[in-house]
Amino acid sequence: MKFTKEQLKKRRLMMLSSAFAIFFTGYPHVWSVYQPYMMKMTGWTQSEAYMCFYLSFCTFVMGTILGGRLQAKIGAKRVVAIGGGIFSAGIILSAFLIGSSPIPLYITYGLMQGFGQGMIYTTIIATAQKWFPGRTGFASGIIVTANGLCGFFLAPISRYLLKKGGPELAFLVIGGVIVVSWILSSIFFCVPVNDGVQETMQTVSGAEGGAGNKNYTSGEMIRTKRFYLLVAIMTFGLLSYFLISPVSQTYQVELGIPVSIAVGSVMVGSLVNASARLITPSIADKLGRIVCVRWILIVLIAAMIMLTVLQNSMVTPIIVLVYGCYGGIMGNFPSLTSSIFGIENAGENYGYVMLAMVAATFGAPAITGFMNEIGFGMQQVFAIGAAFAGVALLCLMLLKREVKKYQV
Repeated sequence: MKFTKEQLKKRRLMMLSSAFAIFFTGYPHVWSVYQPYMMKMTGWTQSEAYMCFYLSFCTFVMGTILGGRLQAKIGAKRVVAIGGGIFSAGIILSAFLIGSSPIPLYITYGLMQGFGQGMIYTTIIATAQKWFPGRTGFASGIIVTANGLCGFFLAPISRYLLKKGGPELAFLVIGGVIVVSWILSSIFFCVPVNDGVQETMQTVSGAEGGAGNKNYTSGEMIRTKRFYLLVAIMTFGLLSYFLISPVSQTYQVELGIPVSIAVGSVMVGSLVNASARLITPSIADKLGRIVCVRWILIVLIAAMIMLTVLQNSMVTPIIVLVYGCYGGIMGNFPSLTSSIFGIENAGENYGYVMLAMVAATFGAPAITGFMNEIGFGMQQVFAIGAAFAGVALLCLMLLKREVKKYQV
């Protein structure tokens, strides 16, 4: 489909403002910077403080499903406006509700932030794909790259603000910028004409042969074997990353690697993660999404195996590589989902697929804790991570076979 100059201008403004808004959906991932200040200021226990992150994360996934469902009823633009308003209000209100009880922040920082972010996240991704017929990977890659960059930039900014004025100042300043992003995205957000959606759907479907000319509703999607295979691939693929991510810095220090290098590897890993979110989906537009995800999983398996046998400075670049694999998975799954189940209901459908993130986020610490309790070390944990990545690869092979049954 060819767009007019006016439509291309609208697309540019929409993508820029939307990427700016999506950037802040990564804000919960810098909670570890806030947590010590919050505990010292309020007297909360570690588990009470960490619940803010878990609530925001879980309600984020619920918000993606709700936002995707509301798109068809009230329109994508209104969903972005409502979701952005809830998100912005949650952060601003958090600045005024810090106290001895964590419940007010559970509501503002946890529930409101998570729901608001989730509503705009899949809505923006689904709409971006509709603006780029035949390049849905590139479109969703731009959006999720913005999310991946959040931690790299907001972590040092948050540290500075926390030192200057505590959590209240940090919430107010960052919340104020989030309000600006909400206003801009509400103004410039727009959906292309319907015939563009139809052409996008046909182009995407042809790439993987998963949807044919059919746009699946969420109800139809969850009754297919392909959906459960897709969720399994994402769950087991992300489990490998979440097994190493929380301990990547401390593990390197325990091996005798200098603290400066260990800290630097996390920062470099964040950049590699963000880069993979943009580059790999663009490659997938040409080579195919299943092919691209297959190679990402093969690299992940190799990396996790190497972590089980190496205990020297080579661990550092391998950890960075795992961060890249995580970015590759997160970057490709929005367009992989729409290539299999159609573009029209992509927002809601991807929200259901993202339930895999909840499973991986809660499953990884439970597995690590159990392994430590029975006396196993990190090498054994990494071996399990390699096995999980192997299961993800097996499920991908099964998915490819299922998808072929629905080729046009």
